[in-house]
Amino acid sequence: MPARTSPLRSRGGFTLVELMVGLAVGLFVALAAISIFVSTRTLQVVSTAGTRMSENSRLAMELLHKDLRSAGFLGCRSQIADPPLNLLAPGNRFLDTTTDVAGVRGSRGDGSAFTPALNATLAALTPNLDSDFISLRVPVEPLSLGLLAPMVSASGVPQIGINTPGNNLASGAIVLIANCKAGAVFQVTDADPVGTGNLTHAVGGVFNPGNIANDFGHVFRGDTAVYRLQTNHYYIAPGTQVGTNSLWRLSFPNPVNPLLAPVPEQVAEGIDRMVITYGVDTGNQTVSKYVSADGVTSWDGVVAVRVQLLSATVKDGVTMAPQAASFAGSTVIATDRRLRTQITEVVTLRSHAP
Repeated sequence: MPARTSPLRSRGGFTLVELMVGLAVGLFVALAAISIFVSTRTLQVVSTAGTRMSENSRLAMELLHKDLRSAGFLGCRSQIADPPLNLLAPGNRFLDTTTDVAGVRGSRGDGSAFTPALNATLAALTPNLDSDFISLRVPVEPLSLGLLAPMVSASGVPQIGINTPGNNLASGAIVLIANCKAGAVFQVTDADPVGTGNLTHAVGGVFNPGNIANDFGHVFRGDTAVYRLQTNHYYIAPGTQVGTNSLWRLSFPNPVNPLLAPVPEQVAEGIDRMVITYGVDTGNQTVSKYVSADGVTSWDGVVAVRVQLLSATVKDGVTMAPQAASFAGSTVIATDRRLRTQITEVVTLRSHAP
């Protein structure tokens, strides 16, 4: 006679032990999935923030590199050989043009002040005192304009093509006129240099800085080129996003309208600090040593510039805790949870090098 089967055993289902084991396994799998998701999400945030930080660093260094290479540009003339004649009035945002034909000038920020001190206009920008400040006079475009006809006298009005490609000069523009024998820097005072082609450079008037003379000391002819110039002032200041710093630039004259006051522009986010040292030449036309701005005795003797940038992620909360970063020979202690990195580059000034 076959054995009788218990009614309880014939019914399907789980025992209490099996149910608890199943729940435990399910909970473990869920926790593992959540952990993987959180880790992946955190990695994505860090990666995205780090990539953006690197892009901002490269952008900032690229802008500085480009302007440093062109600082003190004199056309086919060598900065070492003979500086151009300066017709501009002193005491303006176009560098200290009475003495500064080198096209580069800087100030060191020591956390409490700038040395050498900034003029009132630049100090009003309220740059961060723990970073350096640098001003670079550069050509706006690599292309030059030629003279339409030779000048008749050293104080005559240079004439360029009317409505020709490349002639985008406006009243108030500052230009360099030069050949391989002579050069001069002056401000255009003609009301419409594009329409007339005249580079009038009258003395005085309402122009900033204005001209103090109109005699070039040289009669420029067909071998002459005309370049538009501007000075770019670079500094570190609080960024538009709260809690961040950025690289800012003030261009003079105003690139849009030279007769208007220049407006600061944020050119690279997340640049926390900037330290600049200058490679000076002591007589052999090569770098003898690097010094900070307050150690430069002659800006004409600066052959190369070393730029050190400390960049940070724009987004906070990227790291688990505040991080200490090595920068310019010291340690920067952060109070936020942003990721930081240092980037360094040495740039040779073409107009100062042999």
